[in-house]
Amino acid sequence: MSAVGNVDPSTDHATDEDEESPGLWESFGSALRLIVGWFCVAIGVLNLMVELDRADGTPDSAYLLFHFILLVGGVLLVSFAWIGVKPGIPGWSAGVAVMIAGVVFSALPANETVCCLTAFSERHGYPFTIMARDAGSRWHVDSQHLLADLLFWGYMGLVVGLTVALTRKVASREEDAG
Repeated sequence: MSAVGNVDPSTDHATDEDEESPGLWESFGSALRLIVGWFCVAIGVLNLMVELDRADGTPDSAYLLFHFILLVGGVLLVSFAWIGVKPGIPGWSAGVAVMIAGVVFSALPANETVCCLTAFSERHGYPFTIMARDAGSRWHVDSQHLLADLLFWGYMGLVVGLTVALTRKVASREEDAG
């Protein structure tokens, strides 16, 4: 027996354990989810500690919120199997809607955050500035901050999607019991 299954060609019968074991792609997806989750937990904790220990004593609220959500999203990714609920179509739909709406609607109003593209007079996006311009000039889109905003709003969507899934699971249990 090896780590990937029975490699002995003389046995051609399938056992119950072989039929229920995850396939290669499912295992790859789980490993990738755990790696990304632990990475986000580590970066979230590290950057929260650094930001809270600023020399001037006034942390940037958008930066703090981003890394808090990064930490929460990482914890959710790591504990996804333990939570034991699959979002399903309603959960994924709500999560994707939150992600898209968050990026779009946070980019509409101008912001005054401490971080990002401060050389421009007009800045849009939350938690990081993703679009900016000076009066009468062309727009500048910052791709790195756009990816960070997508990650932030994606994790917010994950929280909403899992909340929808857990709510539906509790509601179905109450229907079955009642």
